[in-house]
Amino acid sequence: MRKDIVLNVFLVSLIVLSLFLTFIIWTKPSQFSEETNTRQGTTSSISIERKLSQVFGPTQIALHRNDEINVFVQTDVVESLTKEMTNWQVDTLDEPVELTNEEYEKKISQVNAVELVSIENISFGIFSDRFNNLAGEYQDRSFNRMYFLENDLSQIYFYNTHSKLFYSEAIEGINQDKLDKLFNSEGIKSYLATPALDEGKQIYTSKEAIELPYLSYLVERQTNQLFIERLFDDTSEVRENSDNGDNIVSYNDYVSELQINENTDILTYYRNRSAENKLSITDTLRSSYNELIQYENWASAVHYFNYNDSTKEVTYRRYIQGFPVFSEISDYGTTYITVVEDGLSRLQVPLVIAQTPISDVEELKTLQSGVSVIDALVEHGYDSSEIDDLKIGYTWTNSTESDRVINLEPNWYVNINGTWEIAQRLLLDEGGQ
Repeated sequence: MRKDIVLNVFLVSLIVLSLFLTFIIWTKPSQFSEETNTRQGTTSSISIERKLSQVFGPTQIALHRNDEINVFVQTDVVESLTKEMTNWQVDTLDEPVELTNEEYEKKISQVNAVELVSIENISFGIFSDRFNNLAGEYQDRSFNRMYFLENDLSQIYFYNTHSKLFYSEAIEGINQDKLDKLFNSEGIKSYLATPALDEGKQIYTSKEAIELPYLSYLVERQTNQLFIERLFDDTSEVRENSDNGDNIVSYNDYVSELQINENTDILTYYRNRSAENKLSITDTLRSSYNELIQYENWASAVHYFNYNDSTKEVTYRRYIQGFPVFSEISDYGTTYITVVEDGLSRLQVPLVIAQTPISDVEELKTLQSGVSVIDALVEHGYDSSEIDDLKIGYTWTNSTESDRVINLEPNWYVNINGTWEIAQRLLLDEGGQ
C-alpha cells in the first residue's frame, strides 16, 4: 500500500512538472544560446551554416520516366541530390545551340532523365569550381534547368528557358548507386506533373490534387544589438532615435542607417556607397550570398529567388519542408540584398525566425491541381500571358493566442505582373482585365 501511495505521488509530481514546463515554453522565450534585451525580451542569436550550393541549388527534381513527369520538392530528396552535385565535374562549356521551350520539352520527353529545376537563372560562374575549364566569356551566361539521362551518366545538359540556349557537356562523378537509392527509398513523395504556361515561363505543375499539412512553430526574435554590431564599423558613433509615432527605432552613424519596425520586426539597412564600376551578375550573386550568410538565420533552407537587373537587388526566400514561405501582412519570407563594388548597400531581413514545431498531429489541407488553378484563372478573366509563375507556398500568419507562435498554411500562389498573390484570392475578386 505504501508503495502505491509513493508511486501515485511521484506520478502526480511528474504531471505537475510537465504542465509547468509547458506553461514556461509558451510564455517565456527560450534561454538557449541567446542574448537578453530589455526592450525585446529574450531572443536568439544563433548563426546558421548555409552552403552556396544549397542556396543556388535546385528547388525541384523532375523525374522523367515512361512519358510521365514526377516532381520531388521534398527537402531530403532535393538536398541529397544537391550534395551529390559537389562531386560532379563538368569538362567545359562549348557553344550552345538554340532550342525553343517546345523543342526542349520534346527532347527531354523522349528519354528517361533526371532534371534539376531552379527558380531563377543561375550564372555558370557561381559553380565555376564544378568545371575543369570555364572560359571567362561563359562566367555570366546562365541556366535554370539541367538534366542527365538515367542510362548515360557521362553527359549533362543545361538549358535556359528565357534565352533558349542549350548546352551539352561531358561530366564525371554522377553516382548511379546513390541515385537508385535516392529515388527508390521508402516514404519519398512526389506529384504527377505537366509543363505549363507560355514560352519563356514554363513550369511544372501538378495534374492532381495535393495534400499538405498545416504547420505551427514557436518563433524567436533576434536582437537589435546583434545587427548593430555586425552592420556598423564603429558602434561608439551610432546614435539611436526612437522618437516617432510609427514605432520604428533607427540607428545611424555618418554614412549609414539601420531601421527596425518594432510592429513588424522587419529590419532595413541603408548605406551610401560609391558605385563607379558595375559588378557582373556572378560577382553580384556571390557578394550578396556572403551578406546573406551573416544576417539570415532561418533554420530551414533559403533559396535564391529573384534578381532585379535595373536595381541590382537580389531576393532570397525562406523555405519550409520544400516549399517557399510567403506572408500577406509583413514580408516574413524574404531577404532583399543590394551590393555594389565596395560592399553592402541595402539589406531588408525579417528578425523573426521559426525554431520549434509544436504540433505532432498533422491536419491536412487538400489543394486542387495546378492545372485546374491555371484553367480557373483563365476562365475568371486573366490572360495566360499575364501569368508568370505558379507554385505552392506556405502562408505565414501570426497566432492570435501567442506572439511566440506562427501558423503556416499551404496555398497556391500565382505570380502576375511580378507580384505573388494567393490564387484563391484572385478567383474571388472581380476578375482579370
